[in-house]
Amino acid sequence: MLARRPVNPSSLVAEQEPQTSTATPAALETKAVPITTKRAARMVAAPVPPDASELERRRLLERFLESEGPAAVTRAANAYRKGGFGFPEEQLVQLKLLEHQDESEVCSALGVLTALLDQQAPIQLPVFEQRLKRLEDSAEEVETRTRAAELRRVLRT
Repeated sequence: MLARRPVNPSSLVAEQEPQTSTATPAALETKAVPITTKRAARMVAAPVPPDASELERRRLLERFLESEGPAAVTRAANAYRKGGFGFPEEQLVQLKLLEHQDESEVCSALGVLTALLDQQAPIQLPVFEQRLKRLEDSAEEVETRTRAAELRRVLRT
């Protein structure tokens, strides 16, 4: 008993011969060439390790985001600024800056948050509203209270 082997499509192309003798030699050569798929080699570069400055920035930012309470947030934010870094324009970071004790930092965070809310939906809405309400009620500077009230109105709509 003979076993049947599956048909290889590339071998069929090589075995087919022209039935007419009017074919040119170039046509015979192209029909006799088996079909092969050539795979391209890919060069993959290893990820570049972050330098010391980037590692320090990440460490300070993580410390800032994990801090709880106005005093800890202020210390961590000041250490981040002292490292020579600017805060990323992300809602989570700017929301955390609303706890800072320096109202100039809070006011700049309110400006960034206002711009971010034009582009994306608010995250952590209850926390966001609570911090804005606290700023609206207890901020020392009129500008900070006004910005917090305006942003709070934007959140309600």
